Amino acid sequence: MAKRDRWDSSSSEDEDNTKQKCSRKKVSHIVAAYDSNKGGIRCSTKITQNDVNLPPYHNPLLQGCRSVYDTYDRIARLSEGTYGIVWKAKDLATNEIVALKQIKFEDQQQQLKVQGFPVTALREINVLMALSSHENIVSVREMVVGNDADKVFMVMEFYKEDLQEAMQRRKYPNVLRQAELKGIMQQILKGVHYMHSKWFMHRDLKTSNILCHNSTGRVALCDLGLARRFQDPPGKNLTQLVVTLHYRAPELLFGEMRYTPAVDIWSIGCIFGELIKQEAIMQGQGELDQIDKIFSMLGAPSEVSWPDFTKLPNAKIFRWRPSSNQENLVRLEKVFPINPPPHFKQTFLDANGRDLLCKLLALNPKKRISAREALEHNYFTEGILPMNPNFSEDDFNKLNNSSSTLQIGEVGIT
Repeated sequence: MAKRDRWDSSSSEDEDNTKQKCSRKKVSHIVAAYDSNKGGIRCSTKITQNDVNLPPYHNPLLQGCRSVYDTYDRIARLSEGTYGIVWKAKDLATNEIVALKQIKFEDQQQQLKVQGFPVTALREINVLMALSSHENIVSVREMVVGNDADKVFMVMEFYKEDLQEAMQRRKYPNVLRQAELKGIMQQILKGVHYMHSKWFMHRDLKTSNILCHNSTGRVALCDLGLARRFQDPPGKNLTQLVVTLHYRAPELLFGEMRYTPAVDIWSIGCIFGELIKQEAIMQGQGELDQIDKIFSMLGAPSEVSWPDFTKLPNAKIFRWRPSSNQENLVRLEKVFPINPPPHFKQTFLDANGRDLLCKLLALNPKKRISAREALEHNYFTEGILPMNPNFSEDDFNKLNNSSSTLQIGEVGIT
């Protein structure tokens, strides 16, 4: 009878527990440590704490990837997406908690024979290896493998939850403070600016693709499977079927195939509005409905506001009455008022904040602010300064129980 893989998602809990115990015995004498400065995995056997000799470095280019069975112990299955399964695991040498993303193969061995290794996974590995040195992009430590060709894992930094999940605890009346909102936006913009400076577009920014470190308040971009290199000016056609619908830029909805990193900036604007309102600000049921939601909030483009709009592939298929800049500003003011009163039940927004939001959500991608320009905006330098958000549930409950102060514009009113 074939031995079942303890890393197989179909394995039962009883088999998992038994094989985990065996695995612990097998690797109890192994000591390993990751050295980011030298780019290797330091490992050896029978090393004691008093041993003065440094163990050799594991070089995956020369020695291949390490075995997942000898190095990590599975704790729990966290989530499953289109391109992979994420596990919570423990480093058997250091007891450090990590996240293992198992590359998903459809039809497993058959796909490997016919199509080879999934191009989406290769792209994500390549991008993460190139960008993971930044603190606001999830880091990849190494790749590990199982016994079968379809058992391939990325060892990543562990985060307890994503921003969408963390925000469930920050509903009214526990909305984000203005300083926390600034802190989150600043970190997101830093990560995106670093990506763009390395000539990568994310192409799927949303709150569920931003991870949160509860104890420190640090956030990091993840899920880079749709990330691609770009050129300036755009040199070749790219698919417009990217970015989750509620965060998709209008030029993509109208069929633009030579787009720029401005599509990421639009997504950041949608995230900004979502953090303020505690829900996605434009929730279309389809592409046509999403366009209607965008134009209802920001107004339809005109020859003045977006001269190149009529050149888009689908611009002549659908028609909306053009609106003036003044009309657009009035519409946005109703949704995101400056210094909102308490009954709006949202995070405080000052004039600089709404100005930044308007520049992030500019219909014309050429007028949209860049990530670097957004980081230099007065929103982050004037008034309340940015601070890391508090996502720790215990600390947050203590904070709520110790104060009954309603904060408006960061000024306490009891």
